[in-house]
Amino acid sequence: MQRLIFIHGFGESERIFDKIAPALGGQQVMVDVWQALGNNPRPDLNVADFAKELINRFGISPQDVVIGHSMGGWIAYHIKAHVGCRIVQIGSWTHFDRVISPVRSGKTIYWLTRNGLYINRFQGWLFAMTYRGLPSHQIFVDSFADLVKGNKENVVSQLKLIFEPSAPLSVSPDLRIHAKADKIILPPKEPYHEVPGDHFTLVTFPETVIAPIRAFLMC
Repeated sequence: MQRLIFIHGFGESERIFDKIAPALGGQQVMVDVWQALGNNPRPDLNVADFAKELINRFGISPQDVVIGHSMGGWIAYHIKAHVGCRIVQIGSWTHFDRVISPVRSGKTIYWLTRNGLYINRFQGWLFAMTYRGLPSHQIFVDSFADLVKGNKENVVSQLKLIFEPSAPLSVSPDLRIHAKADKIILPPKEPYHEVPGDHFTLVTFPETVIAPIRAFLMC
């Protein structure tokens, strides 16, 4: 039986899917990345191994459809490589050069995060300024606040899912959904379904995300 498995992005929670999941119906599983990672240091963590953990924990099979937002789409991409299931990426990536970051070194980012010099309240205020006046402003503020108050080792583990090197994959997402105005992830170089808004279109303009997913699920 087909299930819809939802994986949220960096600093987010399952709530990011609140406006699209009810419209998609079917049997649904929400993955809590925070809970799955735990609060202990994970020195050898990378996205490929974490994808395998989720496959085993949730029994993900080729019949399932994995829907991931941002980092969740990156995880879904690696799940597909192992299982062969269909995936939908929303505001996500398959090539690391699409991720917008002022720092590219994972080791540097992990050290700065553990010492409170990265992912802090001041940085959150600066980043939030780029969303001022946009419908997604509060969504970004809330997600960043969860990162600031969250367990630092858990936050570092999430960062490792993004920045730790992983082997190139030969699979492709079955559906890419992206907004050109995304300020966090650049649009894919490959064909994608364009939506209005920005990184958080699935919350601010949910109907534009629901429609292509519905059409995809009916194929």
